[in-house]
Amino acid sequence: GRVRLAAAMRLDARVQGRNQLLPISVVVAALGSGMLAWLSTPERLARTVPLGVLAFVGGSTLLYVMAMIVLERADGTLAALIVSPLRPAEYLGSKVVTLTALASVEAAILVGGTYGLLAAQGQSAPLPRLALLALGVVVLGVLHVLLGVVIVVPHRRLMDVLVPMSLVALVLQAPAVWFVGAVDAPWLLAIPSAPPTMLVRGAFVPLAPWEWAYGLGGSALVIAVAMPWALRRFRRYVVEAG
Repeated sequence: GRVRLAAAMRLDARVQGRNQLLPISVVVAALGSGMLAWLSTPERLARTVPLGVLAFVGGSTLLYVMAMIVLERADGTLAALIVSPLRPAEYLGSKVVTLTALASVEAAILVGGTYGLLAAQGQSAPLPRLALLALGVVVLGVLHVLLGVVIVVPHRRLMDVLVPMSLVALVLQAPAVWFVGAVDAPWLLAIPSAPPTMLVRGAFVPLAPWEWAYGLGGSALVIAVAMPWALRRFRRYVVEAG
């Protein structure tokens, strides 16, 4: 199992490299850090960074997984993988690991760039709690990959998936307006992307006990639901449909 997973991850890394996903992520993150530095003061980072991570890192991860699966379907790679010894869980596991790693790099550039630009303006901010920031980013990455799989597998063309992807991305990014303080709408915390975004916020300000419970428990719950859902959809629309 581990050998097959490692081989799938190497293949995914090559496909990502061929499609220039890392350079694209670097550019997206650099542009995002410029926007966040413009919006931010050191005191506002607890509001603006969750917005940036959710919008830029979450949005690009959702787009990447969908584009990769559509391309693999179009060029016959997916059909070949189905008849190979690689299991559906290993295929999805490879996508989750490699694209979440890419999301983590993007988030590091986004946050590091924002700090650097603020420092260049003479504004110093205390460093975030990196472990909590990393945990929030990883959960967001995993969630967006899994939901991307759920959305994309019934479709064979990228054009067919753009509308549902846009609607889902809009919903997943909606909690950003609550985290940035633009609206007082606690119901936005019911959206699955909100618990890991709370963990990102906790890297910058102390969280209340309910926020800790919500961030950690909610993150565990959304992944526990999304993982088997993505696997079922993949088996139904890819493996069984052929």
